[in-house]
Amino acid sequence: MTTRGLRPWLLSTSPTTLTSAFSSVTLGTALAWYLNGVFNPLVYLVTVLGVMIAQAGVNLVHDYVDYKTGVDILYRKSGFSHRPHPIIDLGLNPVSVRRVGYALLITALALGIYLTLMVGWAVIALALAGLLIGVGYSEWPLRFHYRGFGEVLAGLAMGPLVTWGSYIVQTGIFTNWAPLLVGVPNGAFTFLILIGSGALEVDACRAVGKLTVVLLVGIERVKYVVYATIALIYTAIVLSVILHFLPYTSLVSLLLIPSTIRLAGPLLSGDESVVRQRWRELRKLWAGPFSIRLLLLIILIASMVISRLLHVP
Repeated sequence: MTTRGLRPWLLSTSPTTLTSAFSSVTLGTALAWYLNGVFNPLVYLVTVLGVMIAQAGVNLVHDYVDYKTGVDILYRKSGFSHRPHPIIDLGLNPVSVRRVGYALLITALALGIYLTLMVGWAVIALALAGLLIGVGYSEWPLRFHYRGFGEVLAGLAMGPLVTWGSYIVQTGIFTNWAPLLVGVPNGAFTFLILIGSGALEVDACRAVGKLTVVLLVGIERVKYVVYATIALIYTAIVLSVILHFLPYTSLVSLLLIPSTIRLAGPLLSGDESVVRQRWRELRKLWAGPFSIRLLLLIILIASMVISRLLHVP
């Protein structure tokens, strides 16, 4: 395959969304070093590669399903676009998109088996749970994202579950629940991003009967969900500091609260017309490599490094 032929496939995996996988794996790995003094670079690279490949596979399968059900076709006709669609925008064959998606998921599972052999059989249970959520997110018969709780499961999987699993493969410790709490902010941010995309797709989802959180609670009340999600992000950090899972310097991340609220600004209007008018602004929730999510990750990791190297609480 030529470089030109490879480029549409790379774009089709939605690279900017892969920061979710990268952030959670890196956070869980950093936590293993901070709390237990353990860091295996090879295990980290295999883990981050496996989870990012898995997320890319889920993205492709999800795009295929939304294309076949008509959601994405109607969404594009509305004039909105929050990322290139592999079939509609990049011209890739629908069947090939689905096959490549599953090939990536199988590859990720193989890497999970490799980590299982290195660490222990409980790791495969986490990998299979993540695979079930990822495939069931869009595919029949589960179709979580069509039944009103796909966004919640995606947030749990890409936040606490991945952070916990990344901590486990580094330390071999399954009973420490610190990574579950520390992973909440990234999971909640993933949920917030999905709320944003759901708000843009509300007409298309309504037309085909796809039940998202936005449709479940109503666009006029989604602002309360957004405020609660932002509160959850930063409350989890405060609790992690109180419980000594994170150092006190992690509280610097609270300075990001105003920026996070501004990013979600269109969702706080409670008005579908305002969301439509400000759709480009809403894209900033997930667009761009230097997002609030990555800033949060940098602050948390920097605080752990400073605390451990300088012996400050």
